[in-house]
Amino acid sequence: MRNCFISLQRLLKFDGTKHFLTNISRVNNKIDNIGYKNTTASDSIKTLFFGNRLYSFLSQSNLNKNKEVEHIINGIHLTIQDNSDIFKNETKQIPIVLIHGCYGNKRNFRSFSKLLKSNKIISLDLRNHGSSKHTNSMKYDNMEDDILNVLNELKIKKCCIVGFSLGGKVSMYLALKNNTIVSHLIIMDILPYNYLNENIQIKLPYNITYMTQVLYNIKRNKQPKTKNEFLIYLKTEIPNIPSSFVQFLCASLKETENKLNWNINIDTIYNELSHLMDFPLDANIYKYYNPCSFILAQKSDLAFSIPQYEYIIKNHFPTAKNFVLTNSSHTVYIDEPQECANIINKTLDL
Repeated sequence: MRNCFISLQRLLKFDGTKHFLTNISRVNNKIDNIGYKNTTASDSIKTLFFGNRLYSFLSQSNLNKNKEVEHIINGIHLTIQDNSDIFKNETKQIPIVLIHGCYGNKRNFRSFSKLLKSNKIISLDLRNHGSSKHTNSMKYDNMEDDILNVLNELKIKKCCIVGFSLGGKVSMYLALKNNTIVSHLIIMDILPYNYLNENIQIKLPYNITYMTQVLYNIKRNKQPKTKNEFLIYLKTEIPNIPSSFVQFLCASLKETENKLNWNINIDTIYNELSHLMDFPLDANIYKYYNPCSFILAQKSDLAFSIPQYEYIIKNHFPTAKNFVLTNSSHTVYIDEPQECANIINKTLDL
């Protein structure tokens, strides 16, 4: 271990602009699962990771406010930021955990997170997404365990969970089974519902069942080697796919020499579709009574347009408040970010 520290110290350089730089790949050759990210000189080295355990070298009070600090915990990549410099005395002491949707990653919330009045905002990559680990399983139990491990390592006893789309279903599952930890819950444009129900029609590109089948077929059968090849195959299958969604998908594709790497594990998502589209908790057993808000988009097929959506929500969340955003499509936090942030911040006051 001493040799590992010496090797790390030799790799650190001060560049005259008050930033420490490290060559991650060289460090990883010395120590398995070690992570280190850019920081300011006043902060010194914030965190190192050995094995799958987090070791912190600074007290929480010394974390540079309003800066993203990256961590890896048991293969789950996340960032933590502190907005107390922005909101001063209005800042809440309740940690907020942001959970992205299918095919997304923690970077989706980079701008939106700056609107939230908390001194600890955690954005994470779900397994099989972003920089997090790829696995053969993606059950709700698995993702619940991943998040609980993160909270445990960060010594968070209570928090507010904010989930969007698939991340909203993960958030509901987590809250219903762990209501002493999840003190506040905000769900964005998704229901505790089986979306394989033949009576509902979800339009593209947010019909995840159809979209996943398309992406799986492109990866397995077409095997594109560049983003341009991928786009040709995608637009052949879905000619009118919105350009914004194309950009969203391409953000998870990385070109290397004669190869296209996928940050989303489309194989596992495809294999777990029937489970992910369902909501496998019995409403007669699992209910959540803590402060809870549902943010629904009037222009989306995934919640507001589903018959009896209010009943579906109340079944699991009897005290939930529903907010319908009239100018939003499915991506509510992009279409009306300030309104979404206001709802989250007000829910924290309950």
